[in-house]
Formats: sequence, structure tokens, C-alpha cells
Amino acid sequence: MLKLERLLVKNFRSIGAEPVEIELDDIVILVGGNNAGKSTILKAYQSAVESAPLEITDYHNCKINEDNLPTVEIHTIVSGDDCPKLEYWCAEVQNNENTDEKTYRVKEQWIWDKSKKAKRLGYRVDLDKWATDSDKPKMPWAADNAARNKRPKAHRVSTFDDPTTQSEAIKGIVVDVLLEEKIRQFEPKDDANTYDNIIDKFKVLKNEFVESSEQSIKEISTDISDLVQKVIPKHKLNCTLNKSDLKDNSFKMFDQSDFTLNFGVEGKYLPIENHGSGARRTLLWAVLKSIADLGFEAIPKGKKFNKTPEVNGHLLLLDEPEISLHPSAAREARDVLYSLAEENDNWQVMVTTHSPSFIDLTREHTKIIRVESDGDKIQSTTLFRPNDVAFSQEEKENIKLLNMMSPNALEFFFGGKVLVVEGDTEYTAFGKIIADSKYMGDETFNDVLLVRAGGKVQAALFMKILNHFKKDYFVLHDIDSKKIIKTVTKKDSVTGKKIKEKQICVNAAWTNNSKFKDNMSDYSKVYGSIIDFETAYFDEAINSGKPLNALEQMKNSDNYNNVRNLLKAIITDDQALLPSRAILWTEIEEIDDAFESYKVENPEVEPKL
Repeated sequence: MLKLERLLVKNFRSIGAEPVEIELDDIVILVGGNNAGKSTILKAYQSAVESAPLEITDYHNCKINEDNLPTVEIHTIVSGDDCPKLEYWCAEVQNNENTDEKTYRVKEQWIWDKSKKAKRLGYRVDLDKWATDSDKPKMPWAADNAARNKRPKAHRVSTFDDPTTQSEAIKGIVVDVLLEEKIRQFEPKDDANTYDNIIDKFKVLKNEFVESSEQSIKEISTDISDLVQKVIPKHKLNCTLNKSDLKDNSFKMFDQSDFTLNFGVEGKYLPIENHGSGARRTLLWAVLKSIADLGFEAIPKGKKFNKTPEVNGHLLLLDEPEISLHPSAAREARDVLYSLAEENDNWQVMVTTHSPSFIDLTREHTKIIRVESDGDKIQSTTLFRPNDVAFSQEEKENIKLLNMMSPNALEFFFGGKVLVVEGDTEYTAFGKIIADSKYMGDETFNDVLLVRAGGKVQAALFMKILNHFKKDYFVLHDIDSKKIIKTVTKKDSVTGKKIKEKQICVNAAWTNNSKFKDNMSDYSKVYGSIIDFETAYFDEAINSGKPLNALEQMKNSDNYNNVRNLLKAIITDDQALLPSRAILWTEIEEIDDAFESYKVENPEVEPKL
């Protein structure tokens, strides 16, 4: 067993002397603003596990400071034969799985000095300190080459890889890795064992290999295509080896000019470089996954892809996988990547993203971490751990539905002052106020993030999530009427026939106000509109066309000011601005009294048959 548990980075690129700490799981989603340090974290892990030399640009502020050298610390959970032979590298951890096998935490640290080369040290559990250069040994698992398969291997796809480089990388991986391996296993029919006839026979040998490998090449294409098609439907990778003439004096079995690699739908295959960036990036990580499963290095050393010792774990590092993908394809990519880690014990995935679509709160073993930059300081905060939030099955189904119907609703993970509203009317009206204020140079609402929940039940669910990561937020909802008239179907006691009858019933929307009460916390402020948004601030009740009606109503200056004062009162906590038909409440009795007071002046709110 190999699982990456924790990653700490300091003095690396934009990350300064205060370490950034990342909790790992099967799936880790890194969110945060531009230039916050998310991509730096991926690069730091890759550099460490490969013991790669750094460039001067990898040092913090592009300067070599002997007191603050680039440092990466990795904690790996291991068991069985993967454990270091010397016990003092191993700290036993509590095992939450139903197994008798003990698991251990092994800590390693990479430091790059002025030579720009990595020095690896292990943590001595017995001495409660990091090993020094004088210790023998000074690291677990002996030398770097022997230790590399004892931690999850990095496979990184960067946001800004050059498109041509991406295309050549895909072709190079398939040619130099997958097919070269088959050549090493290939046994020709005739033994071409004399130098005099080897040139003449080499072409025959090559053609023989091509013919015998057609099925293997087809299988390679199919395996990669199966993964890609989950994101880009009906598209396939088409691999073909050509029986072209050998170059003079060349003993290479074939090169990339002998190899055709196209991508597309049936009958319309085009070279990879002719496709968009989203398709190329998706194809690239699908190829990387395929070769990693065969035991190859995903990162080339020079121009070679090396066969490695048996690897028990992989970490796929993806920078903004949503870039250049259609929204539906981005959601499919999310599901594929989550499933990759969920369905394969030896894979973990760490993704940086600016897309709420890549957040799925229904998945187990997932962590959402926000990376933020404050001047020279970068910090990380774990916002979400599924085990800490006990979602009911109904709540999980609601979240899944929300992911499909309104994927941007989870945008609150990306920061801002969060205001959760029930529906389209509030979202539209407040959106106009915010847009107008920005246009006029008023910064009051610049950091306001409106979250349209799509109903009371969903709004209460958002409260549960927001409480979990201890973020201050606001909620605005309709208190609604206590009772409504419903048409019910019943059986006539005399004739036995079904008849329809109107009855006065308890309004389920009123009952659901209790869900807000149940989820109130030290982080929430809950406001109610009496009776609903239109009635409270436009002095009218409507049942259809609400968003457009809201914009029309706000052409009236009194209505506009009502809504603006409401928003400002909520965001700035200036209760003097709160309109008379809005209420900040903490107890059900408060909105009950508000309803009864409203009913005195508006008796029509109480339905009558």
C-alpha cells in the first residue's frame, strides 16, 4: 500500500518561508485566485519525487538564500513490503480500514542548496528529528533510484504546455514507449545473425513486426479511446504503423515519421495538432494514465521514457483541466478523474481549477483546499472533508441534482462574501444592484458572491456546507404564508367515485423555515422577506415571469432603493437600512410574529374557501 498523505512546501517559487500544507486524499481539488500558488504546489511535488534539479526561477524571489532554501516535505502512508527496512523511519498510524495489516507514516524532505540539486533526508521517529548528512543512512529506502517506486509517482499535465509540444508528446509516448516495449518482446521468424545480410533483412524484420503487431496497436488505441470518450463522446485515437522504407544506415526499427497518429470521429480522423487544446490535453492525460499502468515513467528523461521498477502508486497532477473544454465535457472530465481515483486503489488525483463544475461534494475521499495569496504570504485552508459532514442520502441526491442543474452554485468555495438566496428573482435584482454599483465606482458590493440555491431545502443544505468550513455567510429567504389552498383528490363516500376538493392546508414552504433554524450557526445571519421578495419590496405578488418582472419593477426608484438598502443592510450589517418587510431572525417565533402582524393589515394572506 502506498498513499500520499501530506505535502508541505516552502521557499519554492511564489511560496515563502511559511510552509504551505496540503492534506492529500484520493481526490484533492485546489481552488483559489490567479497567481495564488496552486500550480507551484503541483510543480513542487513533481520536482521532489523526481529529485529534479531546480532553475534559479524556482527559488523564492529568484534568489538563493542559504537560510531559506527550497524545501518540500512529503508524508507517505505505507504498509507491508513497501515499508523501509529500518524501523526508525516508520511511525505507526491508526488504521481505519477493516484489516489487520499495520500502516506507517514515512516522512521525507528535499532541500535544494546553491548547487540546485536536491538533497533528500528522512525523519528519524526514534530521535524525533530530521536526519543529518552525518547519519548513515540519512534517508529511508536507500538511494534515490531505489526509493522512487516507494512513493506515488508524479504525472503532470500543465496548463501552458505548448500545443505542438503536447501533440509531439502524445506521439512520442505511444511510439517510444508502448511500441518500443513490444519490440523488445518481439521474436522474429528468422535469425538475422550475420552483419552482411542484416541491412537487407532489417526491412523484412520491420514489416514482419508491423504485421504481427496490428492487433496490439489496435488494443493500445482502444484502451486510450475508452478513457477519452468519457469526456469527448465518439472520438477515438487511431494508430497506424506504415511499412515505409528505412533510412540509410539506420538500425532503428521505426521512428515517428513511420507512425500515423490521428484523432477524431469515425471517417473524420485528423492529426492531433489539428484539434483544439481541450481535446489535446484530455488525450494527453489519458495516454499518461495508460503508460503509467504499464509501469513506465510519464516524464521523459531527455528523449527517453524509462521502464521503472514496479510502481504501487501514482499521482496525476492536472492544471485547470477544464480549460478549452465545452461545459458538458468539463463535467464529464470531472467524473472521469474522480472515478479514476475511486476505482483504482493505486491512483490519486490533484487538480487545480477555477471552475465550480469540478467540485462534487457527494464523492468520498475528497478534499477541497483553497490556496490564497496575501502579499508575500501564501496559505492553504482545507475547506471540505466528506467525513466531517454527514450528508443524508436525500441531501446527496439534492447535491447531485444541483451539480447538473446549476454547477456554478458551488462557486462559494472560491471566496467572497457569500449571500445565499432562494431563487431567480433575488439573484436577478441583487445582480443588477451589484453591476450598477461597480459601474459607478462604488466598491461596497465588489466582494459579494451571490449563490442561487433554487429553493429552501437547497438553501438550508448550503448552510450546512458553509458551517462546515467556518465561513461567515448570509441567507435571504421568503418566510411564505402559513397556509395555502390545495386541490386534493378523494373518494366520494356515497358513490365511491374520485372527486376533487379544495382544502386549506399547512404550507410546506412555511414548514421548511425550520430547516433554516436547524442549520443556523455562529457563522450565519438569516434574513426573511415578508411574505416573499416581490410582496416585501415591490408591494405586489406574482407567480410567473419573476426575474423579468424584477428588472421591470426596479425601474421604479423607490423599488430600486428598497432592494439596494436591503442588500447593503445584509452585507454591511447596517440594520438601520433594513426595509420594514425584512427581518433578521434567529427563532421561529420571530417570523411567526412577523407573519401575524402582516396578516392584520393584509387579511387576504389567510386563504379562505
